[in-house]
Amino acid sequence: MNCPKCNAVIANENINIQKDIAKCDLCNHVFTISEIVAPKIKFDPNLPPEGTWYTNDFETTIVGSTTRSKAAFFLVPFMMVWSGFSLGGIYGTQIISGKFNPIFALFGIPFVIGTFVLGAYVIMTIAGKIEITYNNEGGKIFTGVGKIGFTKSFLWKDINTIEESLSNMKSGSSNYYQINLIGQKRISFGSGLSDERRYYIMSVLRNHLKNKR
Repeated sequence: MNCPKCNAVIANENINIQKDIAKCDLCNHVFTISEIVAPKIKFDPNLPPEGTWYTNDFETTIVGSTTRSKAAFFLVPFMMVWSGFSLGGIYGTQIISGKFNPIFALFGIPFVIGTFVLGAYVIMTIAGKIEITYNNEGGKIFTGVGKIGFTKSFLWKDINTIEESLSNMKSGSSNYYQINLIGQKRISFGSGLSDERRYYIMSVLRNHLKNKR
């Protein structure tokens, strides 16, 4: 099997028949096996994989996915230990002694910021979601927990293509991928999604963009 993007040969260990997903080591392109071996098979958005959802009332479409991950079992205790030692060591000692050290306090600011960033990521692995709500004009991409999060808006007329790429987020030796709406500007999201969930959402959006054309 060859990569549809760069035509490189795909290694056997990068082919998952059950999930219908393959990955190219050369250009990092992730694609479905069916689009190569059976390109005439039509993608069905009404068959979402586990952890994703899809509704369409002919005016508004909602497609989304949970960002819950088993990584939370490792990240939660790690954050508690890391934050406890770093913040406790820097600020806890000052509180206990009753003496404020401004230089020591300033030194701890990066650890405070790191705790907030790590904490937000951990919360997303426990109860986060990514949900796209759109109609024929455009839509909104929500990333967060419940109703708390941030939203990105887009118009279909400004979108030329939908692709995926490596994101800036990285954990150890693991790389994360994101979905990109590319046109007048680049709108990126979905770096916390699994390959299967990310591909499903990207396929739903690509289908809509293709049908509009």
